Amino acid sequence: MLGHFAAKDIIPDEFERDSEYVLEYIWEKLHSGHWKNVHDCWRIAYALVRVLRGLYILTYESAFITSSHVSLKSALKEFDYSLLLGYPILDAVATRLASAAHELMEDIPSGPSNNKRPKHDSSADIPFVTLDAFDVGDRPICPLKRIDRPSLEKFLQLMTHGKPFILTGAIDFWPACLPSSDRRWSVESWRRRAGNRTVPIEIGSRYTDEMWGQELMTLNEFIDRYVDIAAQVEKEENQQLGYLAQHQLFLQIPELGEDVFTPDYCLVTGKPECNEATVDSNVWFGPIGTVSPLHHDSDRANLLAQVRGYKYVILYTADQTSALYPHTDQMLCNTSQVDAEHPDLVRFPDFTQAKGFHGVLGPREMLYIPPRCWHYIRALSTSFSVNFWWNVSQDFIPSWSMSN
Repeated sequence: MLGHFAAKDIIPDEFERDSEYVLEYIWEKLHSGHWKNVHDCWRIAYALVRVLRGLYILTYESAFITSSHVSLKSALKEFDYSLLLGYPILDAVATRLASAAHELMEDIPSGPSNNKRPKHDSSADIPFVTLDAFDVGDRPICPLKRIDRPSLEKFLQLMTHGKPFILTGAIDFWPACLPSSDRRWSVESWRRRAGNRTVPIEIGSRYTDEMWGQELMTLNEFIDRYVDIAAQVEKEENQQLGYLAQHQLFLQIPELGEDVFTPDYCLVTGKPECNEATVDSNVWFGPIGTVSPLHHDSDRANLLAQVRGYKYVILYTADQTSALYPHTDQMLCNTSQVDAEHPDLVRFPDFTQAKGFHGVLGPREMLYIPPRCWHYIRALSTSFSVNFWWNVSQDFIPSWSMSN
């Protein structure tokens, strides 16, 4: 196939047909069983074909396209599909090609449509919201403690208590947080730096809903459809939400990853044998109203860093599990059946006895979520968040006590 496509006289229609046929064949192999059981060779093949298609567009097909912006956009989509659905190949060639293509697009006018986009006032974070605005009734829920820049020793001591808390002042220096930095995260800066990148978007209020699904689209499309204030005002009341949720964005777009730093707190594991902690990070970007239902992340510790915007959080430690009514379905066993903010106490009467914590997580603050700690999160504004998971000593992992 590589030799066939190396011929410069191959026409776009022929290339499109033949490469689509190959992709369809590989796609069938990728979906022939559980994703984890698919041999890496098929993911490698998928990534290679997508990169090849992108390079073909840039090398040959651009001669048939009047707009170089259109050519770059088509090639960039191929590179992103290689990254999202394929396997890392050739020393991250797709990552480097995608970054270069997007950088070139910034210098090429794409037409008047960009000027017609509604302006999103992302710099106007909502005023701080106090906990008085959230009614928990008579349920035994207390405010989260707020700790200002604890030392690593103090953080270790806090971890031994097994309770969640909010850290302040620990990420003020991140370029993503600095008001004076041109790398400060905002809707406008993400449009400029990554607007044409294709990303996975969750569609639906929460992943437990029947109509929940995922769709690949560019960040610009996501912002236009789900984030812009004008779109929020005009949308129908029952329109679904969109959410860039739990995505390893920094592996796809390393430039954005340079705006944040893995907190030193992730080095605190509790035991010498755990001192080489593997830290996984995910990015969360969405409009007001996005919800992560009450769930837990199993045995890993978690730091949720709020870069911009505000989120309301409710948390319960593992010893409250019996009152939280986990789903019996194996796929959702880490998720509660209860709506943490609006519980149906007729169906779930024991929920009134669950002892928990709640708070408002604001810009430049982090929430420590202990292993097996249940947590519910709702966005109070357009927000950008990054979470960091890492392994800790067994001493920090509580038992699944089924009593209050």
